[in-house]
Amino acid sequence: MKKVFMDASHIIQDNLMKLDEIKYKNYKVNHFKVTTDNEKKLKRIKGDYFVIGYEYKDINKIGKGIKKELMKILRLFFKDMNPAKPLIIGLGNSGIVCDSLGVNTTNKVMATNHFTDFLNLPKVALFNPLVTEKTGISSYSLIEMVVKKLQPTVIIMIDTLATNNDEYLNNCLEINNTGIIPGSAIKDNKKIDASTFNIPVIAIGVPLVLDKDKHLYTSVNASEVVDSMSDIISGALNDLFFK
Repeated sequence: MKKVFMDASHIIQDNLMKLDEIKYKNYKVNHFKVTTDNEKKLKRIKGDYFVIGYEYKDINKIGKGIKKELMKILRLFFKDMNPAKPLIIGLGNSGIVCDSLGVNTTNKVMATNHFTDFLNLPKVALFNPLVTEKTGISSYSLIEMVVKKLQPTVIIMIDTLATNNDEYLNNCLEINNTGIIPGSAIKDNKKIDASTFNIPVIAIGVPLVLDKDKHLYTSVNASEVVDSMSDIISGALNDLFFK
């Protein structure tokens, strides 16, 4: 779980980091860029951040549009990558509803890495590392072992995000090419980005936790949000790789 990029918006003066904004009837897509010059100030990893903003109450009307935008962003990232052998990782704790987005999403994605006679299909592998409290092993170490074994061409990580602004709770989807720190509350966990394993990394997340006054909160409809957003994200991934 990490902070949503938009929580740094109070530092982004006059939208200097914003490259583009596209507004639709019920949602908008913002593209931000963090550079070497401002990554320390923003406390964010340098790279491209796309934030699709909406109101979750409208998700039944705009779900197809959100999925379409997600696919466009992933295709844009794929231009600089080789997506033929992706490793899709669902981070989080499946036993906690608001932290189960990653696992719920990967459970809905088709795995094909084990097929040997379908040469035209991407070799999609899925992995859900359990949280450290259940295994005694950091998520980073588990991912490192899987990466060494499978040698994927790109890593796609899906996780719950935390926000300190209740306007963002349940109401945006973030996609970036900057990586993530699995279980970032655990001090010994390490950042996973393009330099970690010399593999491109894409991170996808939805803010499902509100971080305020040193307490974490979630919404009463967290289960519904996890179900619908995991449908959208997994649907986009399945369509990209298998249609």
